[in-house]
Amino acid sequence: MTQGDEPEIVLEEIACPICRSRRHRRYLETTDPLHGVGGKFQIVRCRDCQHIFMNPVPTAECLAACYPTAYGPHAGRTVETSLPLPEKLPTQPEAEQSDQLKTADAPWYLSSSFRRIPGIRKLYYWLSNTRSDYLPTTTKENARAIELGCATGSFLAKLADAGWKAEGVELVESAASVAQRNGFPVHVGTLQSAKHPADTYDAAFAWMVIEHLPDPTSAFCEFHRILKHGGLLAFSVPNVSCWEPFFFGRSWYVWEVPRHLQYFGPRSLRKLLTESGFDDIKIVHQRNILNVIGSLGIALRRLRRKSKLAERLIDCPNRLSMWWQLLLAPAAIFLAMMRQGGRLTIIARCNKPPAKPLTQNVEQPSESV
Repeated sequence: MTQGDEPEIVLEEIACPICRSRRHRRYLETTDPLHGVGGKFQIVRCRDCQHIFMNPVPTAECLAACYPTAYGPHAGRTVETSLPLPEKLPTQPEAEQSDQLKTADAPWYLSSSFRRIPGIRKLYYWLSNTRSDYLPTTTKENARAIELGCATGSFLAKLADAGWKAEGVELVESAASVAQRNGFPVHVGTLQSAKHPADTYDAAFAWMVIEHLPDPTSAFCEFHRILKHGGLLAFSVPNVSCWEPFFFGRSWYVWEVPRHLQYFGPRSLRKLLTESGFDDIKIVHQRNILNVIGSLGIALRRLRRKSKLAERLIDCPNRLSMWWQLLLAPAAIFLAMMRQGGRLTIIARCNKPPAKPLTQNVEQPSESV
């Protein structure tokens, strides 16, 4: 139950969302250190399939109340990054480009002299590529894409720029209204309640959303239903199988109860996707160390409740500067190479069974007497 004027969060016991078993054991108990939703919340591990999930969970009527107005994606907060190092425009002479950069008061690292340093562009892109999302282009006319958990529509805008006819699904009405005002069709509710026709979309996306769903199995089956054969599914989730949750314990940044309801690793995701009808599955360990920074902040706050450094570390994943991202990139790249990245990007293809041929009445040879 929340305190003060906050709405009450009602919890209910559930079976395992993956195998439906009711046999589980307590994994840990923790609180909400990020947005202060009141109460203690329990995370359990299924005794049968080993899936880790929150139990009990908020009821369907209370899910939206778990997301305060300050919640980063719904408030339009994003990690701060620099613009990519611009390529030279072929139709513009170098002198004219330099004048434009000077006129715009561009920072020194975008100056033409800095960009001439051999290998600097490749180094920048190598360090800044976190592999945190996937934005394919399309040449197909009227190719349709849908994003689950589109929030205020920032990724929908990127899809539109890449040639897609973009649509969204968002649970929180205040966030969805922003995307709608920007011209995107957004259904307020769940993927299942949208009731999209089968074989409608060429691609579907869900960035850091699947862990929020009460029934991920149903969501993957619905993705499979609404995607065309060969359609693309791309999403990201925290990685519970990496070193971070074991090292930080209940201070792990992405336990994030009561908003995160599921916790996946590569093995459980591959099994779930295969059983839902997807194949050609690619699992990428992101070059991302944001979880570690936030976890350090939570751990420090537990030791010193009024620590300003703790607050800055906790907020860092929402406001990480370009320079800090580049400085921490080698550690993030090393962890990803060791398959210990704290976040995963998954890309899979929808494999629909071929249409069954019509049965024909074939005359059977009679038995000889």
